[in-house]
Amino acid sequence: MEQATVAPPWARAAEHAIAAGQWHGAWCALLDAALPAALAAQQAVLARLDAWDALPAQAPAAQRASLLRATLAALDAAHAASAAHGARAPDAPAGQAWRVQGTQLVKRYRSGGFTLGPVDVDVAPGRILGLVGENGNGKTTLLRLLAADLAPDAGQLDWGTPAHDPYALRARLAYIPQRPHPWGGRLMDHLQFAARSHGVAGEANHCLVELVIARLSLRAFRGHAWKQLSSGYKMRFELARALLTQPRVLLLDEPLANLDINAQQTLLTDLQSLARSPWRPMALVLSSQQLYEVEKVADAVLFLDRGQPRSVQERFAQMGGCAVEFETAWPVPALAAWLGQLPAHTHQVNGQTHIVSFHGATSAAGFLRAAVDAEMPLGYFRDITASTRRLFVQ
Repeated sequence: MEQATVAPPWARAAEHAIAAGQWHGAWCALLDAALPAALAAQQAVLARLDAWDALPAQAPAAQRASLLRATLAALDAAHAASAAHGARAPDAPAGQAWRVQGTQLVKRYRSGGFTLGPVDVDVAPGRILGLVGENGNGKTTLLRLLAADLAPDAGQLDWGTPAHDPYALRARLAYIPQRPHPWGGRLMDHLQFAARSHGVAGEANHCLVELVIARLSLRAFRGHAWKQLSSGYKMRFELARALLTQPRVLLLDEPLANLDINAQQTLLTDLQSLARSPWRPMALVLSSQQLYEVEKVADAVLFLDRGQPRSVQERFAQMGGCAVEFETAWPVPALAAWLGQLPAHTHQVNGQTHIVSFHGATSAAGFLRAAVDAEMPLGYFRDITASTRRLFVQ
């Protein structure tokens, strides 16, 4: 009796998204699978993507699901055929993976008296490190060290491969600064050049560029000029150009700056899935002031304070109890009187936001219950016990 074929993880993820009517998520999974596929399979995916774009807005869900499942079946068959001819399975290791690792890194700026480090960083493919800290505390300097854009004054850098060829090394490192230079000319020319400079030419170049811009939801902006793009779409085109170099390490400086909340969440979701791709995982390091958003996707967070790394876990252990931040319409005297009835704590105010850190075993849920019982008018509440937000107010 023949055993049923078990679909690979990427195909199961795509089918789950289709069944749930999550069209964007389904296309993301399919486009990720198309990037390493044979040219004929890529061309077929792009043809189905054109058919998808041609669907009327009122197209029934069943029609959309049918088109997506046809794309899924074709890609699954293409990868099965490649595997039968000896190609590597997508979820199997492909030799030594690239990473970014820094040991006791130090960078000194003698003119300004600022010193970064010593600081340790270790990010493997498929992992995400968030860099947080106030402005001027060394986040950009650290990113440039990891990108081989600056040389450290002390310490060691290791990307998992010999670094004697600077060009070959930097070809595998993608660093996007907070304020990238404007693009002149046609956007598509820049993208095609990036792919061509890394050995992708002809029809393969066209397909790769089209797949990447589709993956980043940029198809509607192919004919735009740089000055016509919003900050969010400029960042996406920068990311597209970086991905076309097929990097193993991706370094982003404040990618969420100037983005609205929806654009921030969409970009972070895309970055998370790209970093953890079963096809070509990347080590991702990003800096941001958007603490809560970064904490949702990062595997670890490094807090820099005047150039020095601070251990989030150690600082939290020293802080003892829970911490909450909230906003209320209560007058200050009424709030102070109510807080005075609570267990020992520290109360700080940042604009209209109150931060209360308890010294003992008090839970955020207990605080919220007490506030509700007292009929406190809460406009905002957040448990920041395990958030790096606490490190900014201590």
